[in-house]
Amino acid sequence: MLLNIQLTDVSNFQFSKKPSSYSFKHLFINCFLYFLPFLAQCATSTTFNDTNKIQDSIKIDFNHKIDKAYNDSLKIASAYFEYGKNLNNNDQKETAIDHLKTALDIAKKINNDKQIAEFGNYLANLYWQVGIYKPSTNTYLLAYNSAIKTKDSSQMAKISMNLASNYNYLGDFNQAIKYALNALKIKETAKDMERICYHYVAMATIFKETDNTEKWEYYIQKAYKLKDVDNCASLGDIAKIYNNLGSISVRKGENEKALAYFDTLLVLSKEVGFNKGISAALGNSSDIYRDLNQSQKALNLLIEAEQYFSDPYEVISNNNSKAELYRLLGQNKKALKLSLKNTTLKDLPFYSMEHEKTLRLLYEVNSVLLNYKEALRWNDSLRILENKLHDYNVQKGIEELETEYETKKKVQQIELLTTENELKNQRIKAGIVILSFLIILILLILYILNIRNKQAKLKQNNLRLQVLRTQMNPHFIFNALGSIQNFMMKNDARKASRYLSQFASLTRATLNNSTAESITLADEISMIENYIELEKMRKQNKFDYTINYDENLDLDFIRIPPMLNQPFIENAIKHGFKNIDKGGLLNITIKDKIDWIEFIIEDNGEGFHDGTKEKGYKSMAMTIFESRRKLIKQKYKKDFKFEIVNLKDKYPNQTGVRVIIDIPILNND
Repeated sequence: MLLNIQLTDVSNFQFSKKPSSYSFKHLFINCFLYFLPFLAQCATSTTFNDTNKIQDSIKIDFNHKIDKAYNDSLKIASAYFEYGKNLNNNDQKETAIDHLKTALDIAKKINNDKQIAEFGNYLANLYWQVGIYKPSTNTYLLAYNSAIKTKDSSQMAKISMNLASNYNYLGDFNQAIKYALNALKIKETAKDMERICYHYVAMATIFKETDNTEKWEYYIQKAYKLKDVDNCASLGDIAKIYNNLGSISVRKGENEKALAYFDTLLVLSKEVGFNKGISAALGNSSDIYRDLNQSQKALNLLIEAEQYFSDPYEVISNNNSKAELYRLLGQNKKALKLSLKNTTLKDLPFYSMEHEKTLRLLYEVNSVLLNYKEALRWNDSLRILENKLHDYNVQKGIEELETEYETKKKVQQIELLTTENELKNQRIKAGIVILSFLIILILLILYILNIRNKQAKLKQNNLRLQVLRTQMNPHFIFNALGSIQNFMMKNDARKASRYLSQFASLTRATLNNSTAESITLADEISMIENYIELEKMRKQNKFDYTINYDENLDLDFIRIPPMLNQPFIENAIKHGFKNIDKGGLLNITIKDKIDWIEFIIEDNGEGFHDGTKEKGYKSMAMTIFESRRKLIKQKYKKDFKFEIVNLKDKYPNQTGVRVIIDIPILNND
């Protein structure tokens, strides 16, 4: 079954509350019926007015473009084309055709092949939609010849396959296979994989119509292998692939395999609301259940599929399938009625296989009903169609064309290999020269990079030493040891031991981490705590501190560059709490920002005074921090935010400084 999108809009209005009396009910209904025409007219008028407004807007835009174009034929043609498309989208096909023809005529007068190809392809498709078949084919031919001149392979392939579909629909299979093969040749030569599956499916359809199962399956399998490759297939293409695979399995008698393909098609189509795929899956599954003697189940599936129809083929095919089921259920008159209904549909002759099936049903059902005269009449029509479809010369012509195509491909491949062999020797010689040059160039680059790496390592080692010197500031060391000594002299051994242990831990961590590329967040927090505790002891508890972080933060897994926060914590204690005796508060907040860890260091100290920001914070430690930040950015291609806020500038009632640093996570580096 062919696939198409069906839009169904079912509205059901009913009253759920009953009137209290019979007379009131009559009065209500009479009033409603009296005003119903007026309400309907208002609703229709509103819709009509809305539609008119849209159309007027489109027409105004079109006239504006025409006025603006002046004598520019290219712009005028484009304006007519766009207006024609808009008219078509608003279901004004006849008027749309007039404007599209005008656009095409202008493009022909100015010999603009690109526009002729584009406009002609669209117009030919619209001709086909309204049943004007010969002008459709002629316009496609015009568009194709112009596409050749533009050398637009994608446009050429698309129009060529559209021509193939036209000829296939009209029963001219030799022309169909000619243009289908041509489209494939263009796509394959240009190595253009976009919608290639559509072309393989179209080829397969032609062979299916001529009852060549081998070639039908060959091209469907080619499409199936590429269906998941980017841009190779649309949703409709994938649906058609599964539909054809199921139909081929039916042809081979592999019903379970066929049902699996149709079930896959049904699931995929329902997921995205693809009604054409749903109707095809239901209809083809019905055929299988009919063959399995489950006629009622098969009939239920066909009835379910009808709500998704919008394509003439689906109606014709469904009528044939239902007629066959009615025959099996002994309801021959119903079968005859459906088959006769198909003969009244103008599109029946364009679907050769379903046309043949309809004629066969009419012959067989009339025979069963003893309508021998009618049976003979339909039998004659059936034999004429069979001879046309299964004509040996037609099938032979198609196979010869396809064989010629494949042979040409092989000859071209041989010629290409010969040419490549001739060029190969020249390339080898040129390659040796180029390779020698590249080797020298690479060696030179490696030598330069080696020197730069040595310089970078030397710079990094110097920076690490500077970090170490900053962390192990002699003044801080002597003050810390002096404070510990005071505790010992006061016989406070417990505090002395505690602070000495923290001092040793900080010293050990500083020595270890100053040479490390990264450390865990847990180690960083531990170093910060030890440092602040020692400073708090040294400042005789003039300040307190908090370190806040999310409990779900994986401290032992996250790795960051070490000791980047220390300069800011040192400045907060040294400068922020310089002139206070008590009540100082240092808050450190740590947040996970996926690729960064955000540190917010905030104190309630004096903050900046006019002109003191640069002076107070441009210490040696800050200079080293900037150098490390640049080094990390250069090595890991990661930068991090660094911001200092004087709280008084932002909040007049607050004092202190807030520092925000986003330090990159180095786990994946």
